[in-house]
Amino acid sequence: LDVRFLIIHHTKIYMLKCERYRTFLADKNQIMNLAKVSDSTKYFARPVHILRDYRPAYVRPDLIAALTVAVVLIPQAIAYALIAELPPQIGLYAAIIASIVAGLWGSSNQLHSGPVNAVSLLVLSSLLTVASPGTAEFLLLAGLLAVLVGIISLLLGLARLGVLVNFVSDSVIVGFTAGAGILIATNQLRHLLRLNVSSSPELATTLENLGLHLPETHWPSLILGMGTVALILIFRQINPRIPGALITMVLAGMIFVVLDLGNQGVSIVGNLPKGLPPLNQILTIPTDLIAKLSSKAIAITAIALVETMSIARSIASQTRQRLDSNQEFVGQGLANIAGGLFSGYPTAGSFTRTAVNYQAGARTSISSVFTGLIVLFAVLSLGGYAGFIPLPALA
Repeated sequence: LDVRFLIIHHTKIYMLKCERYRTFLADKNQIMNLAKVSDSTKYFARPVHILRDYRPAYVRPDLIAALTVAVVLIPQAIAYALIAELPPQIGLYAAIIASIVAGLWGSSNQLHSGPVNAVSLLVLSSLLTVASPGTAEFLLLAGLLAVLVGIISLLLGLARLGVLVNFVSDSVIVGFTAGAGILIATNQLRHLLRLNVSSSPELATTLENLGLHLPETHWPSLILGMGTVALILIFRQINPRIPGALITMVLAGMIFVVLDLGNQGVSIVGNLPKGLPPLNQILTIPTDLIAKLSSKAIAITAIALVETMSIARSIASQTRQRLDSNQEFVGQGLANIAGGLFSGYPTAGSFTRTAVNYQAGARTSISSVFTGLIVLFAVLSLGGYAGFIPLPALA
């Protein structure tokens, strides 16, 4: 009887311990799930932490850096939009939205996001398969592509897959950048020479079309374009901090007006609409087009995130800032979603503007927010003057 009693007693104790352990495991899993949700929501609370830690001493250096970057951003945004065969104002809208949203939700203090050349080229090659440049459908699909890129980036960040960018070799990035540079330069020759050649993502096709129409070269456009290149190089030799691109664009516009180059056949950007970025009607797009663009959005996302994190890491190695790649993915995702909804197109981190931002003394990512607001003010007040910029100068 004593043995039976001991067996039953210890069995009850063991079962009670097992029940408690199972309860503990359930509570632990519940706590872990709550922790995961909390970690995910912290990415969206990034602006709160930025503004909470912001100091009045940061305002002046951030504002000076923002003015410097805006001087570079305005002509770049217009030029990169033209690379994607989009109207100039689309580039400015994307620049405004990406600067503000990525600045508030990103991880790097000096990274500046907005239109970039490589992504613009990928957007063009992706959209040419489903729509024709200059049509309303082309503009809608550019916004849709930005939203898809943003959703993919956001999901990667929330899933904590930011570490994946570490597995992309530098040789891949260098090779892609070099190839994109060649394609961009080749596609811009038609604007430089003012040739009636349609856009093509194929290098061989573009070169063939250029060769066939080369006798039709418009010499005033070529002279103006090459003069722009020479002047930018001169400013760079004098002092790299001089905003050579903006000064040259202003001078090119003045030359166009003074010499009346419009009557000689030189093309210009044209009037830019004044106003806030309008809401994009992407909900009217058929679902079959969304499916066609999904695979292309994945490719653009991969290139954009790798390029962005490479730039952010390069700057962080000098500032000693500790980066959160997942937070940066979330920031880039929100920036692209917002840009697509407000008539923009896919964006990413810019090496040129990030370097300018860092060299100008930016202390926090609020400098990017200031940049977006400055560009917005310029669009609302000076948008009409930007229409006199000659296309050969932008090319």
